[in-house]
Amino acid sequence: MLPASLLGRHRTIGGGERYALEYARALSELVPTTLGLFDLTAGQEQEGSLSIRTFGVHHYSFRWGFPATWETWRALADYDVVHLMVFPTPLSDALVPLARLRKQLAVLTDVGGGGRCWSGYLKKIHPALDLHRFAHGLAHLSGHASTFFPDWSQPGTVLFGGARPELYPPGQPEGYALFVGRLLPHKGVRQVIDAVTPDIPLRVVGRPYDLGYFQELQAAAAGKQVTFITDASDAELARQYAGASVVLQVSLPNPTPGGDKSELLGLVALEGMAAGKPVIVTRTTSLPELVVDGVTGFVIPPHDLVALRDKISLLVRQPELSRRLGEQARAHVRQHFTWSSVARRGLDFYRALALRHGLIP
Repeated sequence: MLPASLLGRHRTIGGGERYALEYARALSELVPTTLGLFDLTAGQEQEGSLSIRTFGVHHYSFRWGFPATWETWRALADYDVVHLMVFPTPLSDALVPLARLRKQLAVLTDVGGGGRCWSGYLKKIHPALDLHRFAHGLAHLSGHASTFFPDWSQPGTVLFGGARPELYPPGQPEGYALFVGRLLPHKGVRQVIDAVTPDIPLRVVGRPYDLGYFQELQAAAAGKQVTFITDASDAELARQYAGASVVLQVSLPNPTPGGDKSELLGLVALEGMAAGKPVIVTRTTSLPELVVDGVTGFVIPPHDLVALRDKISLLVRQPELSRRLGEQARAHVRQHFTWSSVARRGLDFYRALALRHGLIP
């Protein structure tokens, strides 16, 4: 069972929720799997082999703990594995030690979310008081993500993430560069617009979250062949990938207290390669772990507009190079980064932890 979000209704859908959904879908093809949500009204639906279950809560206030109903607490005892994708939260505060008491396997994955909870206060007194340290294991999104837990004693593994190549049929490069991502400063979209030359078409696919920043991007694009697509459906996104000569995920370092969690896993890079496109990523966070420099795309220094301009121009102006690197990129994803391979790594990790702790049924 994989709780993906604190709330089912009116929740923000981002990379973390999307990761949990795709992972749960793939896992459900191997073993019975439930994707857990929480809302005022309980319910259940089926999506293929995946069960999506909404567990009831009393209210939306988390001041003193997670406000689940007694029916929800009892229902959460039905699972052999509780894999939490969002922590620290009041829910993870409760579920991790409760899973231990119930002899369920408790696994944590940090997708970059979380917030105030009792563990946050307790670990200030002493790290050992963090309730999440009762988990049996840590399943990380990337090698970079694993660096945030250097002193945790639990076994860990790197799941990485996946793409579904069948959703992204490759097409011929049509001579444009493609940026996909939220239109926020740390995603590097302004740097892409500044780097691209006026004769290179650039398509920017993403939703604006800051009107002022979006207007800044539009002003920077004046005089250039930049097209903004802010309401792309999944089908439209697949079309944009199919025609691109190069896909860009050029996020910038985002120094924050405790480390940079802005790109714990670069799903855009994986999707671009799954679509048979070379990708350009920056040498920051998890991104260099996904791309083989010079083989499936290019890894460039962040803030290096000259390198970015040169690599974009190279791949747009040389369609044969774009096709060759793109074919290698698609093969790389098929070998290492499908969701089915991620699910198999996760299932192997659960089994190893269960054997270690004597939890094999």
